[in-house]
Amino acid sequence: MAKESKKATISIIFSITLVLSTNLYSQLKTAYPDIPRIDVHTHIGSDPKAISNYLDLRKKILDKNGIDMAVWINLGKGNDPIENPEEILTLSKGRILCGISDYSAHDGLQHAPENLEGLMKQGFVGYKIWSGPWYRKLKNKEDGFPYIDNPAHEPTFAEMERIGMIGASVHIADPNGPWGERTAWLADPIEYWKEITAWRNVLEKHPNLTVVAAHGNWLMCQDAQIDYLRNMLHTFPNLHVDLAATFQYYHLVNRDNLRSFMIEWADRIVFATDIGAWENEDTTNERIEQYLKAFQILETKGTVKGGFFGGPDIVGLELPKDVLEKIYYKNAMRLYPGVKKQLYELGFKTE
Repeated sequence: MAKESKKATISIIFSITLVLSTNLYSQLKTAYPDIPRIDVHTHIGSDPKAISNYLDLRKKILDKNGIDMAVWINLGKGNDPIENPEEILTLSKGRILCGISDYSAHDGLQHAPENLEGLMKQGFVGYKIWSGPWYRKLKNKEDGFPYIDNPAHEPTFAEMERIGMIGASVHIADPNGPWGERTAWLADPIEYWKEITAWRNVLEKHPNLTVVAAHGNWLMCQDAQIDYLRNMLHTFPNLHVDLAATFQYYHLVNRDNLRSFMIEWADRIVFATDIGAWENEDTTNERIEQYLKAFQILETKGTVKGGFFGGPDIVGLELPKDVLEKIYYKNAMRLYPGVKKQLYELGFKTE
């Protein structure tokens, strides 16, 4: 009974903390209501209900927090391909642009090089390729080519270079933390660096390939990784990174180092979350809290209690306004076709 009573008490405390947290974030007001936000890495899919939920989320954040989630880049929902980007743009009232997505990098890409230009003309804004650890897709390495530098991909990357098709949130590796906190996703540092090195091989062969690497290229979970990312951004001027799902790991690195990196390389970083579709309207509030935590981390010096997903606390980076403008929308407006046009049509200043 004592154990059950203790568990009940802990449960009540957790519930109270969650309620207080939700109330806190519902009252959070941004100091930058004039800056539109673009999330370049979402998985909304094509279901009208999912699109409606995102529009509802936008209205609630705008009404309560003064934050305008202006545009999303929709990279599809799992292996369910998006067929008509113009239809989704219309359903979303001009707020959701779409990319094509491909989760078969280990056993051959789905989209033939000769079809890419036609897909761009259809309105797709980029090509997402998922190449995480091979063992998340294959039973054995022998079942496919384990890394992104598969020679079979060369014609695709070459064609993307030629036509200017952006690599949209290309997924390389999985998070590998410092000793003692390796993370459950990819604990083996040797395998991790094989994947990073394979990606570097691709960029060396295709220097004119413009790409946004998903999740900070998964080089943001150790301070030494951040230094390596500095090296990659310096070496490959067409490489950019999105911040999707990185917020949960900021406690693993030195706060001042991370802040300095974001200021130094602000021209090459875009805002993203990796949030997907949801059916239950109650889930909208949970997604709002995730967005607001991300904004608090980037905009303020306050402490986010319980981190991003209930982990260690994270101290906000308090980035300067000009840096936030680049990360939130200016870089996306420059990189992704159609974003500038949509922002203009939605009434935002684009010059």
